Amino acid sequence: MREVFARIEDGDLEALAEVLAGLSAGDRAALLPLLDGYTPPPVLPEPVPEPEPEPEVHPGVMVLRAHAGGPAIGGAAPRRLVATAMFAAPDAEQAADGARAPGEEVVLDGESVRQQERLRRNRGNIWFLRHEAEAVARRRNEQRHAAYSLAVIACVGAAADAVKRLHAPWTNHRPPHLAPDALPHLLRLRGADWCATLGRGMLRRSRSRALATLWPFTEALLRAVGAPPPEEPAAVACYVRMRRDGQRLAGFLAADPWFDRMLPHLFDEVQVATAFADQSAWPEALLELAATGRVERGTVIAGCLRRLRAGGRPGILQPFLAMLKQLAPAAGELTGHRQELTGLLGAPLSTVADWAYTSLRALHDEAPLDPATLAEITAGMLSRPEKKLVRAHLGWLRQLPLDDLLDGLVTGLHHPVAELAGRTLDLIEPRLPHLPAAARDRLRDEVPALDGAVGQRLAALLGTAAPPPQPVPVLVAALPAEFPAPLDLGALAGELATVLRHGDEDPVRHELMLDGLLRAARGDRAAAARVLAAVMPQWAGTWADLIAAATGLTAPPPYESPFAHLYVTTLGTFVERRSVELASRLAADPPPALLATPATVAGHVDPDRVLSLLRQADRDGWQPGPADLTQALLRLPRTVDAAVVEGAAGLASPAGRRFADHLRTAAAEPRTWVEEVPGQAYHSGRRIAMLDAAGQPADVADPRTATQRVAAVYHQPRMALWPMVTPSHREVAAAHIQPYLVTPHGSPGTQFLEGLVAADGPSGPAMSLVLAYVFGSSRQEMRLAAADALITLAARPGWDSTTTGAEVGALSSDERIVLQRTVQPLTEAFKAGAHTAVWQATSAALPALLAAAPRPGLADLLTLAADARPAGARLDLPELHALAARPGRSRLAESARRLAALVGGR
Repeated sequence: MREVFARIEDGDLEALAEVLAGLSAGDRAALLPLLDGYTPPPVLPEPVPEPEPEPEVHPGVMVLRAHAGGPAIGGAAPRRLVATAMFAAPDAEQAADGARAPGEEVVLDGESVRQQERLRRNRGNIWFLRHEAEAVARRRNEQRHAAYSLAVIACVGAAADAVKRLHAPWTNHRPPHLAPDALPHLLRLRGADWCATLGRGMLRRSRSRALATLWPFTEALLRAVGAPPPEEPAAVACYVRMRRDGQRLAGFLAADPWFDRMLPHLFDEVQVATAFADQSAWPEALLELAATGRVERGTVIAGCLRRLRAGGRPGILQPFLAMLKQLAPAAGELTGHRQELTGLLGAPLSTVADWAYTSLRALHDEAPLDPATLAEITAGMLSRPEKKLVRAHLGWLRQLPLDDLLDGLVTGLHHPVAELAGRTLDLIEPRLPHLPAAARDRLRDEVPALDGAVGQRLAALLGTAAPPPQPVPVLVAALPAEFPAPLDLGALAGELATVLRHGDEDPVRHELMLDGLLRAARGDRAAAARVLAAVMPQWAGTWADLIAAATGLTAPPPYESPFAHLYVTTLGTFVERRSVELASRLAADPPPALLATPATVAGHVDPDRVLSLLRQADRDGWQPGPADLTQALLRLPRTVDAAVVEGAAGLASPAGRRFADHLRTAAAEPRTWVEEVPGQAYHSGRRIAMLDAAGQPADVADPRTATQRVAAVYHQPRMALWPMVTPSHREVAAAHIQPYLVTPHGSPGTQFLEGLVAADGPSGPAMSLVLAYVFGSSRQEMRLAAADALITLAARPGWDSTTTGAEVGALSSDERIVLQRTVQPLTEAFKAGAHTAVWQATSAALPALLAAAPRPGLADLLTLAADARPAGARLDLPELHALAARPGRSRLAESARRLAALVGGR
């Protein structure tokens, strides 16, 4: 046994195999328990001796000598300061620089420079030697573990047990791990049949990336025992992901007997296709094999089309599309794939649809497609959202007869973009008299389903009644829902597990958990400890401290991040302070309840409940925490019943008097304004909403300047909890959130918008800037969330989008946001019935936009303004009429003419 352990510590697989081969099966079985309790001792890096210190002249003293020399400056020769002794080069330079007078020069003598260079060289050599020593120790440890793993697997009885051991999780004891170089020894020790069983078991346990570290050995094992190529998608994905160092992939695949069986999986299994897309060498190798004839071009073309037709994430599809483009299949090679190409016209990825459309046009040029296929192509292309593709197809249709394409053209008449629907009708109009009667009847039947200008034009051309105007949806403001019922211990554990796994992004859940932990601390702490022990995190944090304080469990030791100062935010700090305060109260003497627990999901507290708890505090002699009281005051609704104000006057405790004073004093609406921060080296200027700290509690005031605030935006904090801090003053939360929206980096999420929409208070510059920036966000989910926010806000009494529109115009004209992106959320809000809000925003954005150079999206905004214009609304914009007076039929000029005709003003 000692000899086995000695060979393991030597890391010698050959010698270890010799020793194990001399043992009987019983001896190996008896050795296994000893191996389970044995861990090879780690090899530590060899120490690197420090170099002998350099002799120092006058240590700690800097001697500067001045002498005349050098060219004269201003009629006087400058002095030269020469460092004649130093104890550290940086200190010498700094001291000499501090003693320098104007016109003087600092020069270190030659010996000091040489000493400095020797110091740098020695430090570099020491680092290199230490790095080499660590690498040698790491290789020795890997050799020891490889030998240990071979010994364990050689002593295991059944192959199934070996599979379990190789897939065991890494806990306190590192599981066995076999490398391909151990395979010859394992075959010698266990035989081919046992190894074949082991290989089959390894395949059954295949789990894609989890198998990646075990795959090199598994593949070598399967090849050694002559097993057929694996068919499991996870195993094939590992075959694709495996790094084959020192081997050129195309050459390896060309000679690999497994490759032909693996090839179809590259296209037909999403798991394998994902692995293929992650490895840049595979598409290149496949193209090389197709070029040399090892793989037929038709096989690759058909496989890529199947993968594109199956769909998936853009990152998966793009390599297959790139291969098709590089293969550049001729029309003859695509003749048999006409149906797949037609189906790709509806692909979510526009580049896929564009390539398929170009290929179909090439097929048509080679041999005209039948009318049914052309009609299917027309329906697919005219339903695309990309204007470029729709316009390209409408241009092609001008060369084709339309008699058999009517079903596809009807799709274009219903296009959600009014301009594209109008262009489809422009294509039909000159040919309408020549269409068969059945085709005109088909169009006449479609008129009632059309809305807007297209429906009216088509009705006039056909001489039928115009479609009735679509009723505008009525927007109704919904009252905030009541706060959910308190959590029991089981529900609390579930919510804590969700937050610890996915983050603290739901303010309602946050408040429910704070309340639930307080109830747990005041109830049966032993029961709470049993239930919540399972969700106690292994890392330090606020929730770990709260769970420990409520249950008596031990929290992980605290960890102070060196980057903690980067994460400091005013409202974030206040939220954290409430939690720290609650943790200290839970551990000592928990209060009966939290004052700040909301009564509605918007975050407002019930003033009657707060008054009742403060009366109880006066009677029983306890006081709420300062942060809890401050949060309750910030969550009071804007209007409080007179009976509550009168009842608060009788409170005697400090917290009660503060509550009464807050109710008596009319809270001033916080003043907000906008400041410009000039552009710097790597970003353009920013518009930053500022909040006046005067009259605001210190917990919500932010005294930093606009430049200081914009410098901190590269850290994206969790802002979803912030609006519920001040639910009666939307502008306060918006002013804190807005600077974090001015950078294209980071992802602040969308839940902060829900909180801002649910909050009360008049909208000001801060909220207008928030909406303007999210309207122009590069992330579609944020733009759609912004549309939902505007729809909800438009239903609120007194809502006005004018300042939001002005900010959209200012930011777009200065190219700080992309105008074209803002059209999508405004259009969605218009479709939902927020016509007045959309008109306010678009009409207010036009002055700045029309004064600047035309840009993409301006024609869409003009069209949207015309559609949203209320009856009788006027707009005096000379730039609009000047644009409308331009000659030609450009879309921008036509949109301007339509709006100018509706709003008058001249």
